[in-house]
Amino acid sequence: MRILVIVNPVAGGGKTLRLLPKIKRWLSESNHEFIYIITKSPEEMHSEIVKAPSKGIEAILLSGGDGTVHQALSAIAETGLPLGYLPCGRGNDFARNIGLSMDLKSNCSFLSKPSFRKLDLPSINQQTPFVAVAYVGFDGEVSRLANDHQGYFGGTLGYIICVLKALKSFKPFEVEITIDDQTLRERVMMVSVANAPFYGGGMKIVPQAIMDDGVLDICIVKEISKPELLRQFPKVFKGTHITHPRIMMASGRKIKIISDEERDLFADGEPAGKLPAECTIGSETIRVLAPSNPNQRSEHGKG
Repeated sequence: MRILVIVNPVAGGGKTLRLLPKIKRWLSESNHEFIYIITKSPEEMHSEIVKAPSKGIEAILLSGGDGTVHQALSAIAETGLPLGYLPCGRGNDFARNIGLSMDLKSNCSFLSKPSFRKLDLPSINQQTPFVAVAYVGFDGEVSRLANDHQGYFGGTLGYIICVLKALKSFKPFEVEITIDDQTLRERVMMVSVANAPFYGGGMKIVPQAIMDDGVLDICIVKEISKPELLRQFPKVFKGTHITHPRIMMASGRKIKIISDEERDLFADGEPAGKLPAECTIGSETIRVLAPSNPNQRSEHGKG
């Protein structure tokens, strides 16, 4: 294959550029042809991906973080090119979600004989695609702080610092949520709409989410005290938070979230507009280069 390697120079605080010589050496052991480009902006990355098929490119390999993947999704969907990923960011949840090791050398090695896996590509308001989790509320405030580098220096520990900062000023809010044809109103701490289990640097917010089952899974954390939220927080790394009586889990193909308050929406760690928002799944897919049989759909699937 002829593969375009797109390097995001700011991902991981410049980690991608520091690792680039090693990545080139490891990839050179493969029988594929690799063409490298360092993009200066999301717009440039989008443009390079869209132009890639006309240059004989057969796959895109992103070297960066979760934000890099999110910013590439619309162009990947437009071209239909398969997407590979070298995790060089801070959180690297896309790697967790598709079953990649965090070891770059092994990721470069499996690309010699990759499998092609088709994943659902849900969207927000039929405009903004996302691959993992779209969310609003407390976790959105945490992402805002992380994106503003307010104490976030990478990975799980940096995320926890942002959690503690967000907790000081956060207030619950009322939402109306319609899941397919069922509507409920609740005062909530947060609402997460998931196509994949992991976000926030290893937090398993919706453990049952599967990326190719045509269903979105929802985690609704109803209003609870801040001390209780803090007590429950460590459980999210193992996915055991979902048994709490104030946490509601659901699933559907169309999820609409409305609030009288202005609330920012995030997806895959990136800003994705404001409420109201409608998340849908089923009409778009992408292909990814992944190791054989990671997180495959269960035998009986889901509803």
